[in-house]
Amino acid sequence: MGLKAAYLDFIESSIGEVYGKNVSNLRILELGDQVIGDPSIIEETGKIYFINRGYVHTSVDLNGLHGAVIRDLTQPEQFYDWHNSYDIMINAGTTEHVEPYEAQYECFSVIHSCIKVGGVFIHLVPDVYEHDEKGAWKNHCRYYYSSNFFRVLAKECGYKLLSNTVIRGMRCVALRKTKDTFFMRDRGKFLSLVACRKYKLSFLVKQKVINGLRRVGLSS
Repeated sequence: MGLKAAYLDFIESSIGEVYGKNVSNLRILELGDQVIGDPSIIEETGKIYFINRGYVHTSVDLNGLHGAVIRDLTQPEQFYDWHNSYDIMINAGTTEHVEPYEAQYECFSVIHSCIKVGGVFIHLVPDVYEHDEKGAWKNHCRYYYSSNFFRVLAKECGYKLLSNTVIRGMRCVALRKTKDTFFMRDRGKFLSLVACRKYKLSFLVKQKVINGLRRVGLSS
C-alpha cells in the first residue's frame, strides 16, 4: 500500500491517545515490509520512520526485506514466543492479502495474541463500502473490511474502540486491548464479517505471488 503522511498522522495520533507523548522504547509490531510513498517524508520505510522516533520496531513479512522477520501470519504457532510482547500493532494494508480466506481468522488471532493488555491495534485496510460504491482499491486485494467488522471484533474480544473512520478509501481503526482473553471463538461468525470480492491479478502481481511461493518452497 505504501505509508503516506495522512496515514502516519492517524497512526501517531492513535498512539498518542493511549500513551501520550512519551513513546520512547514502546514496542511496535508492524505487519508487512512497509515502504513510505510520500515525498514529504524523508524516511523510506516504516521501520526507519518509527526507529527514528524512539520506538523499538519489529516488522514481519515473508519477503524478509528491510530487516523484516520471516514469519507466516497464517501459522499462529510461529508467534507463541511473542505472546503479550508488543505495545502497538500496525496493520497498514497487510491482512487483506492473507490467503486463503479461512486463514483470515488465524491472522487476526495472531494479532490479538501478540499485543499486551493496554496496548493498541491500528488497522489501515481497504474499506468494502468505498470499494463497492466508489471503486476505491479495486483489484488491490480479495478481502475488504467494514466499520461493522471492527465494531463486532471489539465487542467479541473486549477491545475499546478508539477510532473508526475512512481516510482516502482506507478503513482506519484504532482499538485498545482491555483484557487478556481468548480471541473471538466463533470462527464462522468472524469469517462472515470479512467481505470477499473478485480479484483480477495483473501480470506483475501474479509474478510477485509466484516468486513469493518459490521463496517459501510452495512452487517449483
